[in-house]
Amino acid sequence: KDLLLATAESPAMLFYLDNFQSVGPEAHGGKRRTGLNENYGRELMELHTLGVDGGYTQHDVTEVARCFTGWTIRDPRHGGGFEFRDRLHDHGEKTVLGVKIPAGGGMDDGLRVLDILARHPSTARFISKSLAIRFVSDNPPPALIDRMAATFTATDGDLREVLRQMLRSPQFWARDAYRTKLKSPFEMVVSALRATNANVDLTTGLAQQLQTLGQPLYRKQEPTGYSNKGSEWINSASLLARMNFALALTSNHVGGVRVDLPPSVSDPGQLERRLLMTDLSPEARAAIEKGAGPDAPSRPALIAALTLGSPEFQRR
Repeated sequence: KDLLLATAESPAMLFYLDNFQSVGPEAHGGKRRTGLNENYGRELMELHTLGVDGGYTQHDVTEVARCFTGWTIRDPRHGGGFEFRDRLHDHGEKTVLGVKIPAGGGMDDGLRVLDILARHPSTARFISKSLAIRFVSDNPPPALIDRMAATFTATDGDLREVLRQMLRSPQFWARDAYRTKLKSPFEMVVSALRATNANVDLTTGLAQQLQTLGQPLYRKQEPTGYSNKGSEWINSASLLARMNFALALTSNHVGGVRVDLPPSVSDPGQLERRLLMTDLSPEARAAIEKGAGPDAPSRPALIAALTLGSPEFQRR
């Protein structure tokens, strides 16, 4: 609930989903009356709490939007903070998910909605499944989601306890869950920088690389955000782009970034141990040794690039 309130009052969220312009039918005192806007109400339920199959209807979307009329930004053109304007609020009675919210509640209408959603069983399952997808696998076991959702409900949405339940579960430590998650482009880039102990003076070049890899920073237009399912990031084109990034990084062709590999490090096994937290498969090792033969120019950089581009490095 604390997270929901923080985002509901966030000027960035209010602006992005247009709620700062949402007003009730009897609103007065404003120069621009744009009427009711349902964007935030819909995404609040679909993406932040219940999930698309969480049991809400279009009527609920409208009623939630009514509850959040008047939640706006003070002086939005100059970076003002959150402000509730009572004169812009819809003061009528509302019904959200079967719960009646009496007329005249003012800002408490929105707070009541957040409480209803935070305690809803669909929210417990949706958040638990989202966390399990992020940390365990793209298709987490239903039994794990059930236990996490039960913990969510029992602790009134304490995410620390939900994560503790997940981390202590046998499914989290199961062999078939080990390194099944694939890195997003951002994770791949950051892990490559860490593995090579790169010196970063400017980040512009890295931002350009992320755009090429398909995950430009802060530029996802849809409110869903970037996918937490690693399988959606990998295809033949993206693998080639990742290899090209690895080659650019280790050969110092990424602007503002420098990697210093000792010339003496020409043994694939040495770089493998330095760059990976696991072993290369025999097939990957053979491909690297073939691609970076003894006579290959800049052999350490090439071995490092091929290792960073290997299937093993794409997993986390």
